[in-house]
Amino acid sequence: MFERSSAIVGALSDPGRNGPKGELGCRLGEIRGWSLIQVAGFKDTIGDIETTLEQRVGIAPPKKVGNALAAGERMIMRTGPEQFWILGSETDELSAVLDSELNSSIGALTSLSHSRTRILIEGERARHVLNKGITIDLHPSVFEPGEFAMTGLHHTPVLLMCAGQDRYEVWAMRTFALTVWEWLIDAAWPEGYAVTP
Repeated sequence: MFERSSAIVGALSDPGRNGPKGELGCRLGEIRGWSLIQVAGFKDTIGDIETTLEQRVGIAPPKKVGNALAAGERMIMRTGPEQFWILGSETDELSAVLDSELNSSIGALTSLSHSRTRILIEGERARHVLNKGITIDLHPSVFEPGEFAMTGLHHTPVLLMCAGQDRYEVWAMRTFALTVWEWLIDAAWPEGYAVTP
């Protein structure tokens, strides 16, 4: 297996900038050490896939698109009516297990681990920074922890997840990760930001 390298490693040496009054409104960084697989099925086989996922992941998949549920080190996200993303540790063996159990007549399994970059933005001004480029309502009463949305950031498709109070993850395709990172840094500049290892 190829070793995964960061698409934004060179940009992470940025020391950050204080805001106009010396404040640090948010922190940005990259989350590493994870695996991501996509499981997609068909309308008439989705029940079989949900049963298999419940048995193998340890929790029933969310019923609503845009919701994520955690079970131990794994998280299952419903990204479409017949599609799921499963996040696990970097050494998770779930992909091999599911590959042996899901044949092509039921659905398809695709590894996305090497195709995505997870960027973290957190802090009291994180939502304000994201609101500069994302057109969905991020108010805490609407976009709550454990929810995500497929959306766009500066003309780039991303998955945005609310990972906690004032904590968000921007999942960008590797090809666009540096562009997304640079946009976030530009948007965070007036708020003050730090880059975390």
